Amino acid sequence: MKNNNGLLFEGPSQTPDFPVRISFNDSRNAVNDSDRLVYCHYHDEIEFNYVIEGSIVMEIGTQRIQVQAGEAVIINGNEIHSGYCEKEAHCRMFGIIFKLDMLGSQEPDVCQSKYLEPFLCGQYQFPSYIPNKPGWQAKVIAEMERIVVTYQQQNFGYEWRIKSSLFSILAEIIANKAFLTRNEQSVMPSERLERFQKSISYIQEHYIGKITVEDLARAAGISVDHFYKFFKQISGETPVTYVNRHRTRIAANLLKYTDLSVLDVALQSGFDNVSYFIKTYKKYTGLTPSAWRKQKHK
Repeated sequence: MKNNNGLLFEGPSQTPDFPVRISFNDSRNAVNDSDRLVYCHYHDEIEFNYVIEGSIVMEIGTQRIQVQAGEAVIINGNEIHSGYCEKEAHCRMFGIIFKLDMLGSQEPDVCQSKYLEPFLCGQYQFPSYIPNKPGWQAKVIAEMERIVVTYQQQNFGYEWRIKSSLFSILAEIIANKAFLTRNEQSVMPSERLERFQKSISYIQEHYIGKITVEDLARAAGISVDHFYKFFKQISGETPVTYVNRHRTRIAANLLKYTDLSVLDVALQSGFDNVSYFIKTYKKYTGLTPSAWRKQKHK
């Protein structure tokens, strides 16, 4: 694994009543001090990742899946995941992140009770790997591509088209019984991942304030002496680098989706020194905050 990476910026949902967002990774956006293209994290939403170029190794829980261009992986809710480019080649990938319960209805019917609810309660899970081969897999990948194009164009009615594609993906997986049942789901060595999850939860909840390695070790229930190696083994980066990258991601969303000044963005993303913020932001994105904002608003 090499330092051949790009920051992934997951924008917030444009509207609370349409909880869908798109992420994009490109290894040509160099990031230092990490071997991850997709930094190690988790969220309660479902995520579809489709590789556009190159080969990416996705680590989902304890699974390690090599995904080629034209193939996809699905991240179930609260699964720890990260990814890196294979063989130092360039790679690109987009992600579709959404709340599964948006497919539910106010008047429950058999579709919801028989098929959707098992996914929502964890009885069923999406398959992790979708190869690009004829049949339902090709149809699922085609719908993923359609969602991204529709989201980018945002023509009138685009929300309906995206929701229709999400229904189509779910329908293909259900009709072909490609989902995993609770008994078939891989059993992770929960103690290590749960400890790691506690440490990154602490970062997500306290990133605005001061965070020390001692704080993270305490949250994970591990001694400080062992925590550094433990954290880097799972995440691929040091705790300090991880915290700075997380704050940079928060800052990127604030720069893109708000009119806050650079100083206010720094403070609200956990940097108490604007000079250090500008230096760190440029280190991970290649641009100063002001230049990055200007580029994104072109």
